[in-house]
Amino acid sequence: MSMFLLVLAFLLIGVPGTAFVILQLISAHRRQALAYRWSASEIQRRGARITEMERATANDRKSIGELMMKISTLRMTVDRLEKLIEQSGKPATAAAKK
Repeated sequence: MSMFLLVLAFLLIGVPGTAFVILQLISAHRRQALAYRWSASEIQRRGARITEMERATANDRKSIGELMMKISTLRMTVDRLEKLIEQSGKPATAAAKK
């Protein structure tokens, strides 16, 4: 009778318990696989975003360089015009007020 109870206990507790443990292991493996896939896709997405930001930064730097050149050109033009005003005999402040 005790052997029958042991077999019955194994069938009632052991089989569902074993199935539960196996299902938990399968679930853990799936979570790891999904985490790896997410990580790989996240790395690709971030890489694409970094590339996009580098392009935008390069364009912004180019625009800044062009604007700095324009500022330099305008300053040289202002200096040249101020010298012409001084050479004409009028003070620069009087010419600026007109």
